[in-house]
Amino acid sequence: MSKKTLFALLLVLLVVLAPYTVLPALLESVVARAFQSQLDLEKTPEVEIESSPAPMMYVGSFSKAIVSVEGVDLGGVKPTRMVMELDPFNLNILESATSGKVSTEQPLSGTLHVELSEPSALRLAQAGSAVPVQDIQFENDQVVLSLALGFGSPTTVRGRLYLQDELLVFEPQRVEETPGLVTPEQVLAVTGFAYPTSGLQFAKSGLPFGVRASGVEVRKDRVIFSGEVKNIPIG
Repeated sequence: MSKKTLFALLLVLLVVLAPYTVLPALLESVVARAFQSQLDLEKTPEVEIESSPAPMMYVGSFSKAIVSVEGVDLGGVKPTRMVMELDPFNLNILESATSGKVSTEQPLSGTLHVELSEPSALRLAQAGSAVPVQDIQFENDQVVLSLALGFGSPTTVRGRLYLQDELLVFEPQRVEETPGLVTPEQVLAVTGFAYPTSGLQFAKSGLPFGVRASGVEVRKDRVIFSGEVKNIPIG
C-alpha cells in the first residue's frame, strides 16, 4: 500500500470518526447551557448523551440523554441531586450544532428523579406534620421520626412514605419510644401527615416543566422522588 493510499484512508477514517468524539461533547454543552438558562441555575448541569448504534447520531437520534443538576433550591428544600432522563431525545443536528441552541424534532419528555438527604427531608416533615418533628432517619422502605409531643422526652415513630393524589403521605405504623402519659394508639393518631408535592418548586420557575409526581422510594440515608415531565420548553 502506497503512502498516498494510506494517507487517504487515514483521512477518511478521521472524517468518519470525528463526529463520534466531537459531536456528543458539542451537543452536551449546548443542552447544558439551555437547561441552565431555562431553570435559572447558577451552576451548569452535567449532560451525558449517547447514541446506540453510534451512526444514529448522524440523523440526530440519541438513545440516552441524562441531565444532572446540583445546587438547586425547591421551595427552601435543597436536593442532593436532581436527574432528568430524556426520552425520546431527537435533535436537529445541524441547527443545534451551528446555532448553539437546542433544536428538537418534537417536544422533549422524560422522567425526573429528585434525591433528598435526611437533613433536607426534615424540612418537609416539619412543614407537613401537625406535631413538632425533631429528627428524621431513612432506612430501606422505612421512615423513623423523632417527635416532641411535650411530655419531657422524644417520641419515636416508625412508618412508611408513599404518594397519593399528588400528596406525599407519611403513615405511622409503630411507636418505638413514647412517654408513659400517652398510649401508642394516641401517638399514632396524631403523627400521620401529608405534604403536597406542589410545594417542591423553584422560587422563580416552579417545579420544572410541570412535573407530575409518580413515585417515592426510601433508601438508606435518603429518599428519591420520581416524576414525569412532558413538553419541556427547552428549544
